[in-house]
Amino acid sequence: MNVRRRPGLQALWALCAVAVLLCAATTAAAQEPGPPPPPKEEPAAPPEEPEPDVPQPDLERAGLGAREQAQPGRRAPTLVAIVVEGQRRYTQAQIIAALGAKVGEPYDPAVVEKGLDTLWRAFHAKARVDLREAAGGVEMRVVVDEMNVDLEPRFVGYSEIDLDDLKRWALLEDRGELYLYQAERVRQRLLEGYRREGFYFVEVDVVRRGTDIGVDPEGALPDVIFEIREGPRVQVQDVLVTGNDSMPETGMWWWKGGLKKLAKVELGGPWLFDWNGEEFVTEKLDADLLAMREVYRDRGWLDAVVEIDRLEFSADRSEVTIHVIVDEGRPYTVESLEIEAVERTWNQQRQDYDEASADFVIPREELLALCRLKPGRRYERFVQEADAAAIRDRYGREGYVAHPSLRLDGFEFLEPRLVFDPVNQRVAVTYRIAQGKQRWIREVLMTGTTHTRDRVVRREVDVLPGDVADLTKIRRALGRIYSTGYFNDEMRPLEHRDPTFTFRTTPDPNWVDLEYQVQEGTVVNFQVQGGVDSNSGLFGRISLTMRNADLAAPPESLWSTFGDIYDKSAFHGAGQRIDLEYMPGTVENSYRIRFLEPDLFRKHFDRWSIEFELNRWERSQRFYDEERFERRIRLGREFGREFALFMGYRFTDVEVDDLDQGEAAPVPPNETGFPPSIYQQLGGQKLIAGPTLDLNYRKLDTLFAPREGLQVIWRNGVYGSAFGGDFDYWSADMDLDWFFLTPGVEGEVRPGFHIGLGLAVADAYGDTEEVPYTERFFLGGSRLLRGFAFRGVGPNLGSNPLGGQSSFDTTLEYRIPLYKNVQPGTYKEIEMFRLTLFGDAGILDPEAFRLDPDELRASLGFSLGMISPFPVMLNFGFPILEGEGDRKQVFSFSIFQLAF
Repeated sequence: MNVRRRPGLQALWALCAVAVLLCAATTAAAQEPGPPPPPKEEPAAPPEEPEPDVPQPDLERAGLGAREQAQPGRRAPTLVAIVVEGQRRYTQAQIIAALGAKVGEPYDPAVVEKGLDTLWRAFHAKARVDLREAAGGVEMRVVVDEMNVDLEPRFVGYSEIDLDDLKRWALLEDRGELYLYQAERVRQRLLEGYRREGFYFVEVDVVRRGTDIGVDPEGALPDVIFEIREGPRVQVQDVLVTGNDSMPETGMWWWKGGLKKLAKVELGGPWLFDWNGEEFVTEKLDADLLAMREVYRDRGWLDAVVEIDRLEFSADRSEVTIHVIVDEGRPYTVESLEIEAVERTWNQQRQDYDEASADFVIPREELLALCRLKPGRRYERFVQEADAAAIRDRYGREGYVAHPSLRLDGFEFLEPRLVFDPVNQRVAVTYRIAQGKQRWIREVLMTGTTHTRDRVVRREVDVLPGDVADLTKIRRALGRIYSTGYFNDEMRPLEHRDPTFTFRTTPDPNWVDLEYQVQEGTVVNFQVQGGVDSNSGLFGRISLTMRNADLAAPPESLWSTFGDIYDKSAFHGAGQRIDLEYMPGTVENSYRIRFLEPDLFRKHFDRWSIEFELNRWERSQRFYDEERFERRIRLGREFGREFALFMGYRFTDVEVDDLDQGEAAPVPPNETGFPPSIYQQLGGQKLIAGPTLDLNYRKLDTLFAPREGLQVIWRNGVYGSAFGGDFDYWSADMDLDWFFLTPGVEGEVRPGFHIGLGLAVADAYGDTEEVPYTERFFLGGSRLLRGFAFRGVGPNLGSNPLGGQSSFDTTLEYRIPLYKNVQPGTYKEIEMFRLTLFGDAGILDPEAFRLDPDELRASLGFSLGMISPFPVMLNFGFPILEGEGDRKQVFSFSIFQLAF
């Protein structure tokens, strides 16, 4: 049977057949194993100096695409030739060496790719690589495009800034060449450098000459010129703040108050030590604005806005007055205060802590009682920080340590949760604390004691193995280690690392090793000084002080003595003190030898000490000559860390002669200008001998130039014929010194006060009618009652002081840091220069146990001095209460000092 098929149906069947065949072919192809994907290449390392505005070599366009990759199973073609084109400054050999490809070796695209990167890094040249077949392999054609460079860029128009500074700002001091694409960047650096120096209106143009738009066929290099128009250096005349109603500007000089003082702004107008005013630097202005905003934030004005109102320049643009406007808003108050304890565990997957509520180790009510922030009080961030310190210290006494070395599971005062009510200006505060683990001390370690014996440092530490890790005790011990002076360097404080401590973890997470870290300091101090003062006239001074000596560690040989002492390998490390001093002068000559062993029986705690001292002293007093030779021995005992008692014996030979007969005859005493008590000491050498008893209380931040703490010294002595002496009398002398700082941030150099008080009395007994003249109390000089000459305070007999059997003196000092620096690697500030304002007062009375208010003397004055690296002080005192016959004026200074 014949069936007639339609043409359309036949076409449809044909199409279906083709589709089936195509699907089968595709499936088969998908199932065939293909070559593995190429390994993922590591990204190339970024250039040493990023060049974001310069295109990097396009490796794909350079002929290193997939078509040039070596196929699996195929041998790489041999590189038979390398042709370099387009180079101008560099030779063909240099380009080929940078590429790394070598003729005669198989062609390796990876090597060439790395070579292109090296070519850019080394020569700042881009390159395109083409391959073509050649007899025996392939030939590589390298087309080089070198970046245009000026081998010696020029600077014109500068006058106030040195060329060396310009090159340093431009980062061209170590290299002379400049690539043209870097010119704009150098221009920006120059602008920034000038503006840091106060040139607010500076302009810098870049002038390009030569081949910056194309390649010079003759090979000439381009020329880059930086045209500078410096303009005037702008000095700040004033910073005027308006709108700061809650913190108005008050006072002057060092007694300023208000917003700018609290913010410690850097920009300011002319004053005593800077007659031109600060240089106008916009970076400093921005920092000052930010600091003023932070002051408002710290004191509760959370919505305060501080911004520039306008800059008012003078006609010649060399001076500017900065107008700052403040919109304070209203201060926020504390709506509520809560404390919550959380337990934190480290989530390795999230790389963060998981937090959960925890029970309080210390009662919540006790912690709240420590806080100064209270509901209804203004919210102040510095009070919040004080609360954090109080809570941290409370936990620290129980061994819950907050220290960077134990951050993972140590105590931490977390960021408080603050809920603000901007409508009513209130804030709900929740303190959050992670209590961490309680720690005990397994071992106490000392590191850095290269030449110092371990026991010398260890005896300053109260925390012992097995004790709870009490941070308060640990920090106090650190303060005592610092105050020994063994690990300080007064000559180079900025380069020296002060003592510190850290914790070392152990297999048991509740036990840690406490490690004190120190660096040997300047403990051998050799000084050569000279000066003029009212105490000693023109004088010189040569002294050697060893603060950490060891007499049991002699040098290896006589010839190596100095070197061994310098290297701290001889006479060093046992904590002993040796003082050798010789001081010649026009008025006074003396020498002194002293030795102190602070731990005689190696007790560590409640130590016994022994001290020997020899002192010979010759002085031409106002109307007589005095010579003294004193021998003293003292045995001391500590009671705790602050209190010590010393028992000793004193032998002093005193000789008075050359009584000035030019003013009056020596007898009868009533008719002369000489104090009557001087006559009993004439006729040769006299001996003063007897026991002494001294009591000391000392709690200072440091023994040298203390800034905080209290010190009380009470000296007593009984002398007489029963002890082999020529005079019978006793004396008692007490000095109190209190140092404290003004409020501020812990660790920063701040102004401070020193209050001094002295009381003394002496009286004769037995066969002696009066206390010998040389042993009486005197005022005046560079230490006691400044503004009066040495022993220049009456009551007087004629022009000579009678001396006192009773004495009172007091001083009040306000110490103002003038300049400070920051110790590198830390935030610790070092005071360099200081201004001291002082007021002194005192009374001398010739009678024992009496102080006549009519004999009151007083003075006001100031001192200017350098504190570090060595002290130089200039004192100026002006009497405001004086008596008949008093001698005035004082001036003293140190000249030179060496130390190692």
